[in-house]
Amino acid sequence: MVRASKFVLACVAVALFGMGAVAPASADVSLRDAKVGDLYVSAAEPSLDQLERQFAAFWNPNIGIGPKVEVSYNGPSARAELEKVMQFSKTMDFFSLQGRAVGPVRISGDSLSVTVHGVMAGIPAQTTNYHFLRDAGLWKFDWKRICQELQCSGNPDFGY
Repeated sequence: MVRASKFVLACVAVALFGMGAVAPASADVSLRDAKVGDLYVSAAEPSLDQLERQFAAFWNPNIGIGPKVEVSYNGPSARAELEKVMQFSKTMDFFSLQGRAVGPVRISGDSLSVTVHGVMAGIPAQTTNYHFLRDAGLWKFDWKRICQELQCSGNPDFGY
């Protein structure tokens, strides 16, 4: 439970991120309004808005696991861990997610990272770096690197 809770926090800390020091504040993107199409970010240099919508769609419990696997690096091998995390949407209020980028989006080759500060009902606020890898023309969540950043308990297997 501790490992899963930490992984959930790691993943949701930036759901809805995208506003911050670089861009003027705007309205949060609602998880309820997120659509499957928002998951697929292919721009060479994605905007904060695109990344915010991608996070909102990922954490929307009404969107199935299939597309979420597609936008996760090494998705098919990471599927079991992602399914475990998404099960928490039944007991945790994923729709309460709020986050803000507190640093710029950094792109180096096929890697992207951003420092974010996020909160979710019942979980303390946290600041961390989130990582993505460009694969097959899409920016995909690098869950292994995110989990390393947060020092997740246990050894979640993302297949790489």
